[in-house]
Amino acid sequence: MLLDKFHNRYIVKGTIVAETPIHIGAGNESIDPVETENAVIKDKDGKPYIPGSSLKGALRSWLEIFLRGSGSKLVGEKKTCLIVDKPCIDPSDKEIKKWLEEIKEKYEGKDDADRFVAEEIYRKLCPICRVFGSHYFASKITINDCRLKDEKTYIETRDRVAIDRDTGTASQGKKYDFEQVAAGTKFDFYMTADNLDEENEKILKIIIKVLESGNFTVGGKTSIGLGRIKLCDAKVYRIDQNSLESYLFNGLSEEMGWQYV
Repeated sequence: MLLDKFHNRYIVKGTIVAETPIHIGAGNESIDPVETENAVIKDKDGKPYIPGSSLKGALRSWLEIFLRGSGSKLVGEKKTCLIVDKPCIDPSDKEIKKWLEEIKEKYEGKDDADRFVAEEIYRKLCPICRVFGSHYFASKITINDCRLKDEKTYIETRDRVAIDRDTGTASQGKKYDFEQVAAGTKFDFYMTADNLDEENEKILKIIIKVLESGNFTVGGKTSIGLGRIKLCDAKVYRIDQNSLESYLFNGLSEEMGWQYV
């Protein structure tokens, strides 16, 4: 199902709770000796948040691995690609380039030629690329930045000792510190998914369930136990062509609720 016209929209709302401290780095190191070396990302008001792009990227990476393994049969027979290493439609691949030229020639001069070409490309995509996007298609999923639910900010500074890679022991006199958002911190969660078919719906259900499990991690330093989050109080709504007008004029309602279990 393409994105050229409205068919349906799924909205997932809830609360993300930090089960363990979270560190999503700001991408810069301070040169101020009284500041921490590795700060967490903050908004313009100095409050930490979880970037929607970081959460979406972590979900995609997890799904690519999961659906290539034990979950491979959950969303059909087509094998899931690894978008970074080997995308299902690699624009640099000679065979792919040839195939793209052939399908463009096939529909050249026909009404809705662009749509027919897009449908051919979409059919060749793996289940993950159909939902999360590829070189040729926009993502069907959008995750907003997860902002703090409470006014009070809980940021801790943690000290660590550098490890010598050769000996596996602590390096003498080498310490570093970093910021982390405290466990128990709560963030708003809001995700939309557009024009999902039955296969896409299965992926959405997996996303919701893995977030609800409390075993999903986001951010850095996960190897030392950081970044475990849990989706709580999730509510999922489905808007289709029959309920679109009501949604636009009156907002979400209980009648639009969608069962994902």
